[in-house]
Amino acid sequence: MGVRFEEVYQRQKNAVYGYLSYMTKDKDTAEDLAQETFLKVYLGLKGFKEDCSEKTWCLTIARNTFLSFARKKQPVLLEEADMERLGAGYESGPEEKLLKEEKAKLIREVLSSLNADDRTIILLRDYEKMAYADIARVTGLSETMVKVRLHRARLKYRSRYEQRGGDSCGM
Repeated sequence: MGVRFEEVYQRQKNAVYGYLSYMTKDKDTAEDLAQETFLKVYLGLKGFKEDCSEKTWCLTIARNTFLSFARKKQPVLLEEADMERLGAGYESGPEEKLLKEEKAKLIREVLSSLNADDRTIILLRDYEKMAYADIARVTGLSETMVKVRLHRARLKYRSRYEQRGGDSCGM
């Protein structure tokens, strides 16, 4: 089981840590919750029925671990250092780099202004590229409700993005 766990860990560590970083806004807290998540993964690996993808299963555990933590601690949202991947990419010059940094900062601010459920659905769909069915398994919602909530969350995001001076295509 140790080898199997190591394989699962290597494949899913970035997705789990990335999700928890976005949700907690604290590197140390995200690391602690990721460790707790992977402990639960290790303990539950024998019972994993593979009725969903490994990524879906791990992110479901990560989400439940985060929700348990949030009920106890009420953490702040999104840490800038953990969000630098959003909006950042190849820069051809200082002006373009500055514009991308400003856009990335605005994206981080707008995402952090959304509630945890809206952020989760947007991050799972748009950042992790998960299918609606997998998001439904992670969140415990129906596939139809995932689509409805994603639509509403994107509308909130766009409205807040544009209110803060962003162009009309911030996602």
